[in-house]
Parts: sequence; C-alpha cells; structure tokens
Amino acid sequence: MLARLLIDACGGVDACCKPTTRVERSALYAYRDFDKPTFMPADVIEALEKRCGNPVYSSFLFEAAKESSRELAVACVGTTADQVHISAFRLWETAKEALADGDLSEIEKRELAVGLQKLEDAARSFRSSLDAEQLVQGEPT
Repeated sequence: MLARLLIDACGGVDACCKPTTRVERSALYAYRDFDKPTFMPADVIEALEKRCGNPVYSSFLFEAAKESSRELAVACVGTTADQVHISAFRLWETAKEALADGDLSEIEKRELAVGLQKLEDAARSFRSSLDAEQLVQGEPT
C-alpha cells in the first residue's frame, strides 16, 4: 500500500522509471501489487521520495517504529514493576520463615541478604525502565 502511494505521488510507474534505474518497470508494478510479497528497497524509496518531495513511505515507517517503541517501553515498565513485586514478596516470605523460630542464623541472614539484593536489582531495573519510557515519550528524565 505504501509503495503504491509513493509511486502514485511520483506520477505513476512510468514517471518512476527514470529516478530508479536500478529496478525495472516490472519491479515497480510488483511493488504496487498487494498480492505479491515484494518489498521496495530502501534506496528506491529514497529516490522516489526525493523525486516527489514527500516522505510518503519513510514517514509512515518512522511513525510505526515510534509507536512500537512506546508500546515496548510501557510493557517493560509493567514487567519490571512485576519483578519488584515478586522480589519483595519472596523477601517477605523468606524473612517470615527465618523469624518464625525467633532467631536468625547466619544462613538465614545470607538468604535475606541475597533476597534484598534481588529486590534492589529489580528496583534498579524498574527505575531504568521508567527512565527509558520517559525518553521514548519525549519527556526529560
């Protein structure tokens, strides 16, 4: 669909043959065909966008990539928040078991230290994902 829009913006297949000497007329027709799994190469896109003066194809790709980045960043925030929750819950469980007898052994203290380290790592990852999400949204960190 984008190739068809770009070729049409340039004035059709015949008008595109001169600026895109690397590909033949049949390839240009194939790019326009919805039923053929043929994709326009980046250098052809660039040549045609220069010819028509409109980034029909590349601006769509750029916006799609930005939207995809936003979705990934938000998903990452959710995943890292889950990791903080899980790490905190496991640390709480470990502490509850360790304190059940009213005494902390050296082994239990080490287990709690490991759990605390995992929680701190999860919290750092969560902070990083928030910062990344803000960058994707265009907000300063």
